[in-house]
Amino acid sequence: METVFLLDQVQKGNGRKLSKNAIALLRKYKLIEGRADNLFLSAEVAKTIDAEAEYIKNKAFSNQYYRDMIVQYISTFDKAKKKDIRELLWDKLPDFMDDKQKNKKISTLLSSLRSKGIIVTDSPNQQISNWILVKAPGSTEKKN
Repeated sequence: METVFLLDQVQKGNGRKLSKNAIALLRKYKLIEGRADNLFLSAEVAKTIDAEAEYIKNKAFSNQYYRDMIVQYISTFDKAKKKDIRELLWDKLPDFMDDKQKNKKISTLLSSLRSKGIIVTDSPNQQISNWILVKAPGSTEKKN
């Protein structure tokens, strides 16, 4: 009965209030997923209670998925402002993230692509700059 109560707390968004022992118990039986500050029901539990859509909304896609979307956008349209990237990714980021977390995630993804040498900004002024793909040396074609 305790397990049912604990699962109910997770489903209602009160997972943060659970003790470490309670979280460990639910994880042991693979009933929950996520970090301690963002617990959600596992896929198996979600399937049992017809909450598959909610599970997908809570389960984040991989960082590579988001990076690929950014690169595809810039490849298609030649450039992108940060607001364009925000608009592209915003509703695809997990529902548990608040606005501040979503903005941070987008900044981190862009920084990651920049540090890998995939994208750069076309101006030092962040207010007017666009993200563009780095062209391969000697290449005149756009990346696909």
